[in-house]
Amino acid sequence: MKTILLFLLACLALPLQAQTEADSVTIRGCVTDFQGLPLDSTTVLWQGNGFRIVAQTLTGKDGRYTIRLPKGKYPSMAAVNFQRYLHTAPAHVAEADKRLEFWGWDFIADRDTTLDIRYHRMEVYGLRAFRIPGSVPAYQLFFQPQGLTRMQKAIEEHPELLMAGKDLSKTEQQPLDPKALYLSLGPAADRAKITVWIDGEEVKILHKQSVTLYMTDRFCTNAYLLTVDRPKQDNALPYHVFKVELEDLDNGDRGEGIYYLEKETYVTGQGN
Repeated sequence: MKTILLFLLACLALPLQAQTEADSVTIRGCVTDFQGLPLDSTTVLWQGNGFRIVAQTLTGKDGRYTIRLPKGKYPSMAAVNFQRYLHTAPAHVAEADKRLEFWGWDFIADRDTTLDIRYHRMEVYGLRAFRIPGSVPAYQLFFQPQGLTRMQKAIEEHPELLMAGKDLSKTEQQPLDPKALYLSLGPAADRAKITVWIDGEEVKILHKQSVTLYMTDRFCTNAYLLTVDRPKQDNALPYHVFKVELEDLDNGDRGEGIYYLEKETYVTGQGN
């Protein structure tokens, strides 16, 4: 009787396992610095609304990771080594060894994917890509550059800037002060080396400009608005993957970020 019961339980588990595998995908890759050296003990995580962590894993000594994710669209994902992260690194970690985070935005987990990550001392934060109907046939990119060297100096002078982990959802925003203190957390547009890829193809930056981004009603910083060309080749996926690499030419801080943009079909029938 016990043998029959175990057999029946095993049979019931098979469809459930098959359904779970059909509803999930495998993401794997390698996390390195910009010299190609693997970064072990790096947390790679995917988040839901409000930066709630949905799934996470750690890289091994070779910098590689593998994770199984439920299918879906994730508002953000990140990679960070907490032993070297600016805000959590132990006191004995040298300043030159500290890092920030890698960020990916609107990540679409619809199939098994290889995602290799490079990160160091620069965040391409809040990256967004969009098109403006009726304007030049190109993409617009918006993001905030956050370099560790510049950020550390700003936090030392203004510790109230540390808002990580705070719940700001119920904050009653005050009118933005036109005389707000400007803090340069990233290089000016003319002191930034920026490279953009769409679906793995490098595209031309047609125009770049700095814009003012308010962090609070009293503090603001710089962000970028780029206009970039379309890729020459279209991919077969229902979305484009944008990757932006950024380097501060004044201090050498580097980083990259990604963004997933679902394709739109316009009246012309062009899906790009």
